[in-house]
Amino acid sequence: MTALPVTTLVAIITFFGGLGGGLVFPIMPALGLDLGIPAFMVGLILASNRIARLFFNLPAGHLFHLLGPRLLLALAMFIETVGMLGFNFALSTSYPAWILLGSRFVHGIGMGFLLVGAQAAVLSYSDRGNRGRKTAAVRIAMNTAVPSGVVVGGLLADLYTDNAAFLSGAVVSCVGGIVALLFLPRGTAKPLQTGVSPSTGDTAYGIRALLRSPNLPALASAWCFNMLIFMTVQGVILCTLVLLAQERNISIAGMGAQGTSGLLMAVMMGVAALSAIMMGRAIDAIKLRSTPLIPSLLGLALGFVILGLAQTLPVMLLGAVVTGLSYNSVTMPMMALLGDAAGERQHGPAAATFQLFGDIGGTIGPILGIEMATRVGLEPLYLMLSAIIASAVLVAIWLRAYEKRTFAAASSAASADSLLE
Repeated sequence: MTALPVTTLVAIITFFGGLGGGLVFPIMPALGLDLGIPAFMVGLILASNRIARLFFNLPAGHLFHLLGPRLLLALAMFIETVGMLGFNFALSTSYPAWILLGSRFVHGIGMGFLLVGAQAAVLSYSDRGNRGRKTAAVRIAMNTAVPSGVVVGGLLADLYTDNAAFLSGAVVSCVGGIVALLFLPRGTAKPLQTGVSPSTGDTAYGIRALLRSPNLPALASAWCFNMLIFMTVQGVILCTLVLLAQERNISIAGMGAQGTSGLLMAVMMGVAALSAIMMGRAIDAIKLRSTPLIPSLLGLALGFVILGLAQTLPVMLLGAVVTGLSYNSVTMPMMALLGDAAGERQHGPAAATFQLFGDIGGTIGPILGIEMATRVGLEPLYLMLSAIIASAVLVAIWLRAYEKRTFAAASSAASADSLLE
């Protein structure tokens, strides 16, 4: 284990954290109704994880530079463990709804620390020549962990009990915390410059520094593209794919809409993980990080068109595959660009803001998706989102021109410095 690269260890810990979080999804809706919890409250319990992340993403970016990846990721996993144990405790109390809500919120704090810490660690322990490949490892862990947790949670609850599933999640999270404590290095890969001491309110200081950065256009573009992906793919598709399968009577092996949409999501996530491996190497080989954006956005827009018009299973599968191939090819180059554009001591706040924008998109997406699906229908919704994604190509073209100018200037300055030396 000690011989593994730091970013591989971070990816393993991230997978453990996401696996525990995914366990809840196939259990909570049925469990909540069995316990007499109103449907709105069940939805709030599930959403409270992301609500917690909205509040704790920015503090996590600050803590990354105070604690380093080892302590922050260990803290994240142990907080997740407390949240999972709270689910077990809720099953034996007279007020399960409020304890489940609080436990899910606590788990969300841990998840926020984990996702920000993992992404900041990748930026710190990589450079421009290998950032794409190292980013790919953590993106694959993120893409596969929650769907794997959904499968494992459903099986454990079905074969044993809900309690056994929650307890297993707590054990997995605790193991992840122990791995972080034992094997991750202390501190960050690139310590903060000496003589620079941020004032009180270091998180605010970090964000202010980002907003004053000459690379703010690149940073803001990365944040906004992440919000777009979370809103469309991890928001709208996640909550409306089951409605799409149900409306069009599409089934895999005779399964209902829930099982069919679950397998379609698994296909999409699996393809996304495979594309992340290829994209990681491609990002390191090309000069400009934004180069893959234009074909990837067009591919994603096409995926939404195919899904929106699909009337048969093969066409819907094709839409899931095209979408899966495309969306990581947007987020990964932007994550790499984030690392290039942010200063060394700003990796924590930059990653925190990147995740914050993603969580804002992921919060808006389900609300927008369900509301628009009931008002205008699924086909117009998917075609409208396709048009929004396609229009983002204009931003990608601008970003590529901006990045080209910036890197050209940086290269010229570096050449001049080397001649002087």
